[in-house]
Amino acid sequence: MKLMPLSAPIDLEGRVILITGGAGDIGSATAVQAARLGATVVIVDNGTTVDGVGQDVAVATDVAKRLAAEAGERGSIEGRFCDVTDADQVESLFEELFATHGNVDAVLAAAGTLRTHPVWETTIDDWRNVLDSHATHTFLVASAACRRWRDNSAQRAGSPCALVTYTAATGLVGRPDLGVTHSAAKGAIAGMTLELAHEMYPFGVTVNAVNAANVRGRMARHVGADTTETHDAGDRSSPRHTATLAAYLASADAGWITGQVFRVMGGLIGRYRPWDLADSIERAEFWTFEETRFGLRRLLGAYPEYKAQQGSHREF
Repeated sequence: MKLMPLSAPIDLEGRVILITGGAGDIGSATAVQAARLGATVVIVDNGTTVDGVGQDVAVATDVAKRLAAEAGERGSIEGRFCDVTDADQVESLFEELFATHGNVDAVLAAAGTLRTHPVWETTIDDWRNVLDSHATHTFLVASAACRRWRDNSAQRAGSPCALVTYTAATGLVGRPDLGVTHSAAKGAIAGMTLELAHEMYPFGVTVNAVNAANVRGRMARHVGADTTETHDAGDRSSPRHTATLAAYLASADAGWITGQVFRVMGGLIGRYRPWDLADSIERAEFWTFEETRFGLRRLLGAYPEYKAQQGSHREF
């Protein structure tokens, strides 16, 4: 996968992009950005509440009509109902889209629910609802897409496809207020992203994750997050920040970028180095408990007693 020249226009003309959770705030903003670049956008949504209760079959089509009017006439946006936690519905969706369009060039897996109970109040229903809506859904759409991209890689003749997943700080560095279910789901998605980047590289598929922070919308309102309401170019909480990066990652121009986990917070774009080994200590033989105690103090920078006993120049 090679870099496009900087003089080349960034264009999604002719590319078919599927966005799950497309009726949500980030999904909707991304659909508009992609359509403005010429993409054929399909948003799918099951119309559930933030905490995953109930479904509304009309939400995706209603939102798609509003977004199409906002996006203009260059690309297109259509909406479909789909429960992306249901393997049969996901498979039927991909069968139809590939049969209709020949290919889906990019899949953006943005669906997910939120239940923020502390662990001692979290039920097994909470766990399954949130894990299914984020991690299981990402696996199902990734599996359906990657199977087909592997099979059609030769006929695509080098045209890259893209999978964009959505993780969060809860799953990468932890935070105390979004619940163990959200943390587990988003951590699973980050790990899945890195694995899929390796698996799909030979087939011309990029796989990257986006961690969108402090985005204004119904999830932020659900947890009482402090977001801006300026609605101008300096609006740090606008979903447009995340949408621009995600739409770019769906383009052929970004075909050289894979296996990355990005952070977007307002105008900031950052790159995580997931689970880099920061420091290490090593012995050539089994550790004793006493050596383990000293060694961990040294590893974590809390070892004045170790230094006093070993001397300032002795190491192991």
